[in-house]
Formats: sequence, structure tokens, C-alpha cells
Amino acid sequence: MLQKNLFKLLFFSVIALFFYCCTSEGGDKEPNNSIDQAVAINSDQEFTIKINPKGDVDWFKIEIPEQGYLKIKANQIPEQIGLEVLFAKLQEWEGKKQKTIRGWHKLPDALFVEEAGTYYFVLQDDYSDQFSEEEILIKVEFIKEFDMLEPNNSVEKAKEIKLNSEIKPAIYPKGDNDWFKFKVEKQGYVTVKSKNVEGEITPEISFAGYDAWADKKIETIRNWHKLPDACAFADTGYYYILLHDDYDDQCCEKPFDLKIDFVDEFDKYEPNNDFKKADTVNRGDTLIVAVFPKGDHDYFKINITEGDTISFLAKDFEGITPELSLFTINPEDENKLTRVRDWKKLPAKFEVETGKEYYILLHDDYDDKCSMKPFEFRIE
Repeated sequence: MLQKNLFKLLFFSVIALFFYCCTSEGGDKEPNNSIDQAVAINSDQEFTIKINPKGDVDWFKIEIPEQGYLKIKANQIPEQIGLEVLFAKLQEWEGKKQKTIRGWHKLPDALFVEEAGTYYFVLQDDYSDQFSEEEILIKVEFIKEFDMLEPNNSVEKAKEIKLNSEIKPAIYPKGDNDWFKFKVEKQGYVTVKSKNVEGEITPEISFAGYDAWADKKIETIRNWHKLPDACAFADTGYYYILLHDDYDDQCCEKPFDLKIDFVDEFDKYEPNNDFKKADTVNRGDTLIVAVFPKGDHDYFKINITEGDTISFLAKDFEGITPELSLFTINPEDENKLTRVRDWKKLPAKFEVETGKEYYILLHDDYDDKCSMKPFEFRIE
């Protein structure tokens, strides 16, 4: 009886092994240590690999039918293995066969695929200094495109959007950068807000100009800021927004809502973020000004014709802490200013010299607050 049971166990084990071998595709079929030896696999397939010996790399290839994402996940990774993936294309007629299209990233990771074709990926230990006899379970998945604004990963492929509209971008995979193009037709502000942001991403934007014929094609107009944010525009024309996750280390497959609006200019002294564009003011003037957007610096010019002190007051401001300082033209470079009085929050009083020209710089004390509500700024 024992022999009969052992025979049955052996028989069914052989049948199960035969069935597995006939139905499984891909997997860690050595040798697959170069792109030429890549093992063909299918989408939504699971298989196992081993990182053994040290320095072992395993190449695979897959046919992608359309624009979307090739996602690689792993399970049961041995503690000592830092499993990474690199994506590439095969260049059969070039000197170097491997063309990297996404560098090394820890799993899980994904590749944005813009067009159908054969794509390759390689798995290895992050420092190639560890190995394991344990099997690692790998899952390969193709995800159809869910961001209707892609491809827009370069300024040349920026998607044109209308101001006073809403769009639904997604930041996926890690490191995704999305470019948008819009047209400004009069002086004012472009504001950007977000909602329904999921996962651990922190959307962040910058504003830029682009000239395909210039030596420096992309000119940053406003550097990175978290949302909500806004940028002032004095000139008409086409401009660009670049959207990403703040550290490029998070992503989410779910699109979120992005609202882009245009606000007419409400500060008659703008643009005055450069001292060369400063309006001349006098004692006794009451100005209606605004500190907007974050980081807004407002310059004014005043000639002291009498008195040895000057005072500045403000009222009806909300959400900001107005602060100012006094400057004069740098005696060695007329294109620069020299600060001659330390920063003071309003109300503020400064000693001045009769017959001298000063530049007033007004801002929020830490440049981290702003308000679209104008307030009264008085000079005495």
C-alpha cells in the first residue's frame, strides 16, 4: 500500500510539473544576462527569479500594444537584496545595442510607453554585491493610458490649455514631468489650484517662457512653488507651466483636478518688481498696493527734499505682514542697489538724508504669504 501511494504521489507530481512547464511563459531562464538574451514574457504575467551569483542580472522583453505604462512589481524579496529595474530598447544596428530609456529605480516601478513596440527591462541587486538562493516573485503589468494629457513630458510636447479652465493630469510614474502651454492676452496673474490629490504626491509647479531659437530655450519666470500658486505677467504671449511631484519620489495612478484661472491686474503700480520700474512717490502719498503672489517685491522711488526722518504706515491688509527697507544706487554699479536701512515691519520710521534719492522695497516679511486684497500704504 505504501509503495502504491508513493507511486501515485510521484505520478501526480510529474503531471503537475509538466503542466506548469507547458503553461508558464517567460521566467528566469538562464542565460539572460544581456539584452540579446532577454526572455520574452507577457503582460499580467507572474514568474520567479533568483539573484545568484553576485552581479547576476536578468533581462526580459515584452510587446506593448499601445501608449500606456509598463509596471514591474516584486514580492518575497530577500532582505539583503535591493532589487532595481532599468528599462531599455534594443538598437540592433547601432554600436551600442542597449539604449536606456529609464534608469535604475527600486521596485515597484513603471515606464511611460509612448508608442507600441518591444520593450526590455533588466533586474539586479542595487549594488551588485549580494545574492540569494531564494526565489523572488515578479509581476509584469501593462496599464492603459489614463492621463489624456500625455505625452507632455517635454516643453516641445506641452499640451495647450485655456485659462479659466480645469484639467485632470496625473503624476505617474515617479519623476513624471508634465508641461502645459497657455496664452496671456493682457497684464494680470495666472493662478493654479488643485484638489482631489491622492497618494503621497505633493504637486509643485514652475512657470517658464520658451524660445526654440534661443541659446537657452527655456527661461524660468517663476521657480518651484507648491499649490496653490500664481505668477504675474506684464507682457502678452505664450507661457508654460511645468508640473511634477516636489521631490520626484512619489506618484499616483489616479488623475487629480487642476484649475487654471486668469485674474486681471488689480495693482496699478505693477510691474514694479525691479527697481528700474519703480514709480516715484512723495511724502503725503497714500498708495493702494497689493503683495501678490508669494514673493512679490514692490519698489518705489522717493527724493528726500526736507526732513531727516520718514515714516511708513499700512492699514486694511489681510494675511500678510508688510515689511520694508530703504536702498540707494550702488556707487560702483548703477544696475544694483545697496541696502542702507534694515528691514522693519510697518508702521516703520527711518532716518534719511535731505537731498538724497532712496528706493523703498515693500514685501511680506518672509515672502511666504500673499493676498489679492489691496491695502493702504501711506508715506509721511
